[in-house]
Amino acid sequence: MGAAQSSQNVQEQVISAPEPSTSVQFSPSLISRLSSPHEETSPHASADEVVRRRLAAESAHLRSQEAEILSSISAALEKENLDKEKPGMSSEVLGRDIEEVREKVERLKERRAREGEGVKAAREGVEKCYLNNPDKPLDCWKQVEAFKSEVAKLEQAFVKSLQ
Repeated sequence: MGAAQSSQNVQEQVISAPEPSTSVQFSPSLISRLSSPHEETSPHASADEVVRRRLAAESAHLRSQEAEILSSISAALEKENLDKEKPGMSSEVLGRDIEEVREKVERLKERRAREGEGVKAAREGVEKCYLNNPDKPLDCWKQVEAFKSEVAKLEQAFVKSLQ
């Protein structure tokens, strides 16, 4: 395939010296090759360039096809997800549900803070009694009983809120 082209190039590069004296003559094709060293002068250079262009064009074509396929797949998946979505389970409905849960949590925190005031006061009473009576801790039984009853009330309120 390339043997015929190679053999022709060898004949063009022949340096001929008609007489052994001082004059040397070069073929015109060799002079043109030497004058433009940056260009590829092999006969395969143009074929290589054609192949490169074809490969680049085919690569670009394949990339565009891939982009089209990906967009069609994503559109089909989006449609499928919308079809599977339960009625009433859109992002707006879920957002409202989340907001309701947040409000309930805030109300529970406020209720616990209010209900915890009685327990807090009873605990402070027990602490004061123990500080005022370091030698007689048994004198604080009334404050301890008040603290226990406040804790029991808080527990009952919590259980009722769960039912």
